[in-house]
Amino acid sequence: MKHLSTREKNTIVLGSLLTLVFLAVQFIYLPLVDKKKDLERISRVEQETVRQMVQLHEQYRDLTGEPDMEQTILAARPRDFTLFSFLDSEAEKSGVKKNIDYMRPFSQDMDDGTFLISKVRLKLKNLYLNDFIDFIKGVETSDYGVSVISLSLSRTGDQATMLEAVLEARTLVQKEPL
Repeated sequence: MKHLSTREKNTIVLGSLLTLVFLAVQFIYLPLVDKKKDLERISRVEQETVRQMVQLHEQYRDLTGEPDMEQTILAARPRDFTLFSFLDSEAEKSGVKKNIDYMRPFSQDMDDGTFLISKVRLKLKNLYLNDFIDFIKGVETSDYGVSVISLSLSRTGDQATMLEAVLEARTLVQKEPL
C-alpha cells in the first residue's frame, strides 16, 4: 500500500466503506426491517385473535348466564318456587292447562355442587297456535330465569289445524345445604 498514490488509496477506502455500508444494509438493516414487519403482522393477528376470544367469551357468558345474574334471579324468586308449579300456573294463565298430556319433572346436578338444573318435560295436545304462543311467551319472559331448551311441534286434528307440542323447560335452583 506504500507504493499507491493518494488517489488510489482514497478510492480503496471509499470502495471499502461502500462495501461495508452495502453489507450492513444487506445483512443487518434489511433483516431487521423484515423482522419488524413480521412482528407487527404477528401482533395484529394476535390482537384479532384476542378480540375474537373476548367476543366468544362474552357470547358464552350470555348463553350460560352470568353468576351474578343467576344470583339476582334466585334471590328475586319466591322461596317456594318450583319449575313444575310455575309451568302449571303459566298453562292456566294462557288457557292450555286442559291440553296438558303429561308433565315430567327431573333435575340434574351441576359441576359446582351448589346448584341444580331443574327441568320439566311437558306434552301438550290439541292446542291452538295462539294459546301456545301465549304460553311460551309467559314462560320465556318471566322474571324467574326459566327458559325453553327443547321444542318439538307437529300438526294434529282433522284438518291439521291443531298443534301437538313437546317441550322441555329448565331453570337453575340453589341446592339446599345438608
